[in-house]
Amino acid sequence: MEGYGSHRISQSANNEQKNYNMSRYIFILLLLLMCSCHKDEKFNDEKLTAVSVSLRSNNGQIAVPGGSSYTRSVDYVMVPVQVVLSAAAPKIFTVDIGVNNDTVTQLINNQQLPGAMLLDEAFYQLPRSAEIRFGIDTFTIPLQVSMQAIEKYYGSKLALAVTLSNPGKNNTLDAAGATAIVVINTSEIIRPEDIHYLSFTEAGKIWPVPSGTDHILGTMEVTIPVSVTLGGVAGGAFSLNLAAFPDTAQALIDNGTFNNAVLLKEGDDYSLPASLSFPAGINTAKFNLVVKTSSLQKYAANKPVLAVELSSPTKHLLDSSKRVLVMELDPTKLIETDITNTNISYKTQYENTSNANETSGKLVDNNINTKFLLFNFSTVWAQLEFATPQTTGAYTMTSANDAPGRDPKNWTIEGSDNGTDWTVLDTRTNQAFGSRFLTVKYTFSNQVAFKFYRLNVSAVGSGTLFQLAEWRLLKRP
Repeated sequence: MEGYGSHRISQSANNEQKNYNMSRYIFILLLLLMCSCHKDEKFNDEKLTAVSVSLRSNNGQIAVPGGSSYTRSVDYVMVPVQVVLSAAAPKIFTVDIGVNNDTVTQLINNQQLPGAMLLDEAFYQLPRSAEIRFGIDTFTIPLQVSMQAIEKYYGSKLALAVTLSNPGKNNTLDAAGATAIVVINTSEIIRPEDIHYLSFTEAGKIWPVPSGTDHILGTMEVTIPVSVTLGGVAGGAFSLNLAAFPDTAQALIDNGTFNNAVLLKEGDDYSLPASLSFPAGINTAKFNLVVKTSSLQKYAANKPVLAVELSSPTKHLLDSSKRVLVMELDPTKLIETDITNTNISYKTQYENTSNANETSGKLVDNNINTKFLLFNFSTVWAQLEFATPQTTGAYTMTSANDAPGRDPKNWTIEGSDNGTDWTVLDTRTNQAFGSRFLTVKYTFSNQVAFKFYRLNVSAVGSGTLFQLAEWRLLKRP
């Protein structure tokens, strides 16, 4: 039995050896096959025939529209420039793309491109290279031309020489087709009514300010919204520059267009932003012209004049007749006047008898660092009387230094002819001041003149103390 077991072990070892040898044989055979395949592939790759590359054109030109299809959007014209191979590409390779301005310039000078002008590089985008995929025999290069160029040079032809060079992987360049002149006939791309013009909405005349109610009066400055309009269908976002244009305004003053006018100076008298942005899909955008109230007061007896110019839009064109806006300001309708201290009588419902530094007079002393403080608050009013009836339409209130719970919460502004019968002009509820010594302006609509005005506070934020640093009554034009 012992010999029989030894025989079985020996036989098993032989089988394992045979299996190992067979596996080695199969592995070596596979390696030989793989090497043979790679050798054949390398051989075949070396035997592949190179192709010739050229630009498809008609006698060296690509006419748009005409010899080439194109697509048009609000902002761009897309011109397909086709690369043609003499046969299907045997493998992937690249070819360089460029332009040759000298060629176009020479053709224009030789009158070989009548009515044409060189397309400036600022108005187009062209890839610098193309990857030609295996198996294709044509490839399209996208030439993107800004609609701004089409509009700006409407009536002319725009020319650009597209060139190919350095085809890779041993492929060659067809010398006759290495360059093609793209000629865009702007008159056939758009119509005159399609041109997008930018202009001041109020241009074309002297714009009197105010001419509406959208200006914002302030004690220190007046904000005047100015509109710019884009004609046609709005496309993508763009911007344009803004600048003072004093020469035009001064010329109108000198030739007598205005009587007793004075020219406002940028920086000294007013400010405006350097540019204006149009969001996508918008035909009207506004910017704020800010005029100093002190300048309006200084020239209250004159007609302050200024002019603003549009320039350098990143898209579209400027309307040459409406790119400058001349404005004539009326100070009497733009100056907001503080009339608080022109009163002949001031009194309050209650007085602070505990602290001489926090009495009712501190409410109208034109100093936000002082305050009127009351204990055991339930309600309180402060009243101004004027020598003659006054119109108003705004007032300011300034929070004092201490706890916000002492601030007025609910109040009314009232007017009276006799100091007895009151008309409510403005009502505010649930008001809160965001910080200490904060001045908040409130406006209301009123064209009636009253001799008496009263601030009537009916509630504070919390607690039983009332405080307010300042109450100023403003006369609006």
